[in-house]
Amino acid sequence: QQFFAMSQRVPAYKDFLKSKNFSPSSVRVPEDLKNIPPIDKDNYLRKYPKEMLCWDGEFAHGQWVISSTSGSTGQPYYFPREHSQDWQYAITAELYLRSNFQIHKRSTLYIVAFPMGAWIGGLFTYEALKIVAEHGGYELSIITPGIHKQEVINAVKQLGKSFDQIIIGAYAPFLKDILDDGMRDGINWSDYRMGFVFSAEAFSEKFRDYVLKTTGTTDALRSTLNHYGTVDLGTMAHETPESVLIRRTLVAQNSLHALFPEANRQPTFAQYNPDLFYFEAQDNNLLCTSYSGLPLVRYDLKDYGGVISREDVHLT
Repeated sequence: QQFFAMSQRVPAYKDFLKSKNFSPSSVRVPEDLKNIPPIDKDNYLRKYPKEMLCWDGEFAHGQWVISSTSGSTGQPYYFPREHSQDWQYAITAELYLRSNFQIHKRSTLYIVAFPMGAWIGGLFTYEALKIVAEHGGYELSIITPGIHKQEVINAVKQLGKSFDQIIIGAYAPFLKDILDDGMRDGINWSDYRMGFVFSAEAFSEKFRDYVLKTTGTTDALRSTLNHYGTVDLGTMAHETPESVLIRRTLVAQNSLHALFPEANRQPTFAQYNPDLFYFEAQDNNLLCTSYSGLPLVRYDLKDYGGVISREDVHLT
């Protein structure tokens, strides 16, 4: 449905398909989707002005929250985000906040230690958490120090004892600095019920063990989880207790190759909601289709990886 809608309503996509001599009418059954030419930043996003990339060619008259890529591989690219994408993330966040962290039973302080500003991590998380708290009626409070390490530590020391639990959302290397500096600042992390949400990059089970040991946390499967997301499409997948158990078991048995034949490090292993995102693997690259401010079909994320069904995982 999104493909046909884009082929009719997104000027850039209509032109892109024409330039590839691809007729939308050739897509008749789901198997035909694999014939649709993939898009990426270079052959699509940077080729057309923002107006042409939006639904009905409308950009200036929208109500966007705009996030930027880091620009580490070139000029930053700006992605407009609609409020519906905040709801997408909120649905996912509520799911794991209940199943992993029992927010329906525990008063919670969530410390957003992802970068704020024009980057997606901090503000996107804040917006989703606000939706979860307000519409779910949870005892969920939020503070947004971003990547100001001392402010995160101060929040724990001054506010932490007022809540049943503290969740810190942070990139893994930054969290290690928070934990180490917090101990030097007099925090005994085991005095608090701690939970952690990560994003942006993979980390090893050795790092997870370090976090668990440092904070005196015993539930390895539920107290930490990693996101898989991008500024292009937001939060697309996350670790679950099941996926964490499988990865930890494979690492302990030195059997990562059973699921990840070419893994030279411990890759992120996450689950996603197929009602929100459609993943494909092509030439060991991940493609994703999803509704977004700049709608994308078979978008090449430029991430090395693959897709495997839950059934096949358990047969491996």
